[in-house]
Amino acid sequence: MRLLKFSLLAVLLIAITSCNQANKKMMELIPENSTFVMAINPSKVIDHTGIKVSDDGKVELPGAFKDLVTGEHKQEFDKAMAKFASAAMDPTTNVYVYFNFANKEKVSGVLLATTKDASKTKTAIEKELNLKFKTANDIEMLSYHDFNIAIKDDILAMFGGKDINADEYVKEVFTKKEKSVLDNDNINKVLNDDSDINYYVNVPSYMEFLTGLQPQASLLSGFLTGIYGGGVNVSLADNEISTKSELFADDNSDIMKLLNDIQGDASSDFLKYMPANAQLICGASIKGDKLADFAQVKSALQMASNNPAFGNADMVGLVKSINGPIAFGLSCDIKSPLTTLAGTFVITTAKAKEWKSLIDNLLKLQGGSAINISSEAKSDVVIIRFGMNSNLALDASSNVDAKNLFAENFSGAWIGLNIDGMNMFITSGAKDLKHATGKFYINGKDGKKMAFGDYPNFFMSLKSLMPAPYSSSYEAEPDSDFDYEDYDTVAVDTTDY
Repeated sequence: MRLLKFSLLAVLLIAITSCNQANKKMMELIPENSTFVMAINPSKVIDHTGIKVSDDGKVELPGAFKDLVTGEHKQEFDKAMAKFASAAMDPTTNVYVYFNFANKEKVSGVLLATTKDASKTKTAIEKELNLKFKTANDIEMLSYHDFNIAIKDDILAMFGGKDINADEYVKEVFTKKEKSVLDNDNINKVLNDDSDINYYVNVPSYMEFLTGLQPQASLLSGFLTGIYGGGVNVSLADNEISTKSELFADDNSDIMKLLNDIQGDASSDFLKYMPANAQLICGASIKGDKLADFAQVKSALQMASNNPAFGNADMVGLVKSINGPIAFGLSCDIKSPLTTLAGTFVITTAKAKEWKSLIDNLLKLQGGSAINISSEAKSDVVIIRFGMNSNLALDASSNVDAKNLFAENFSGAWIGLNIDGMNMFITSGAKDLKHATGKFYINGKDGKKMAFGDYPNFFMSLKSLMPAPYSSSYEAEPDSDFDYEDYDTVAVDTTDY
């Protein structure tokens, strides 16, 4: 028995090591300065979503998805999956996708994957596209319109892009980079996380690309100096989509110093001013005194103070008075959203009366609105009510999920939607500027998390409750009592108009 356990452990370690080596081999081909890099673990995605794939390529879809793909569609789907199975791709290793926007004239995208049998992969692709691979420099490549597929050893690459010389570019794709993503600790950390899907965005590279398209973006690019990039890890385990994200930046940069200065303390106290049956609540805690002292913000506020529309309000002083959450809550009946939509907007401030005066003045200048809007000043907050329901009940303090979310995070969002006894929840929160988490899941009528395969039940119920869209076309029915022959056609001279 010990020998059997040892043998199984040895096989597992060999398999893991083999997968890691294959992933490393592909990561060595991805340039460090790529604008966007994504790593997908196919075996985890398949396992966590409940999809079952047999050795001959037949796919068994989970739950309600079975009812959506039937008949001819199911046959076509099975054929497509059988073809994919014949390509002998390796689902135990990652699939990598990266884009490099460094040259806006030649934006390129590359997909890298591992094959278990290059010969079978080549044969399956040739059969599907009715084309033949050509060999050059130990690389086999096939071009289909502007799309290219290449195989070298056990790595398959798919790439395309604007004005790319495929014969030259394919050499670059399979060349081990002098500086790859493996050489960047931040990117390496993100892509090697034990999640289903991981991706990293290179902020300087993206801003360089954006500036090339719109020169005005250079202003934003300068403002973001010091932010290197951001990573997101997505897990599909436990029948939910959970995310964790991390911002990589220089803490001593101007932008990070500013953001750190204006970050307020986490608080859920504002929930008592949110709609009692809110479907959406979002908020962020702000230190207004630090925000108002920032040069660009202060200049804009001073200009606003000199605008008669603001009634000569001291905008700098008002923003400085903000000392906690700024929050927004929304409530409506999904069956009739246009007539039930209502919500509140709350500002935590030491100058609630002055904020109310400003808001009332702006509303007066607006000259009325199709929806009810009113303001109310409390000792530490100003509340703006809006919507079709003027008697909207407030206090969402009993919402335990929202209360826990905002008590632990300085910034966050909560969405809850009940449809036919099923409840969809989306939460997102940031405890600090560099780290955030999120979740998306649906509870069934039994109160337990629904399997991914049954998610269509919720969205089909939601669709059935949505009001039918208004038609933009109108055709009058003919009036049977009206005799058009009794009237002569009149020509109208429009030269004077």
